[in-house]
Amino acid sequence: MKRTGSTYTLERGWAFNNLTYLPFMKQSQWANNPLGRPGTFVGGDGAQWRTECNTAATGGNGCRAYRLTTVYFAKPTSSGGYTFGQQNQWALNHIVMFGGYSR
Repeated sequence: MKRTGSTYTLERGWAFNNLTYLPFMKQSQWANNPLGRPGTFVGGDGAQWRTECNTAATGGNGCRAYRLTTVYFAKPTSSGGYTFGQQNQWALNHIVMFGGYSR
């Protein structure tokens, strides 16, 4: 979905690309990086972030960082058109995988 002013349009293609950091470093080496430790933080651009580590979602040697962002959607209607809208939600942005298990 793309919003321009008050108009919504359907678009096909890549709109977001997340990053994966491979397991070349231990988690302790990411200790000063908010993408490598659990918690919340505000980025330099004012964006809200949330990181979770060593959970069922991330596995034992990893972290996932989510950014609070506006998501646009198109819901099909029974008449064949769409109802457009938007909502704020947490979107996966980074995956960090650690080499060697260390918390």
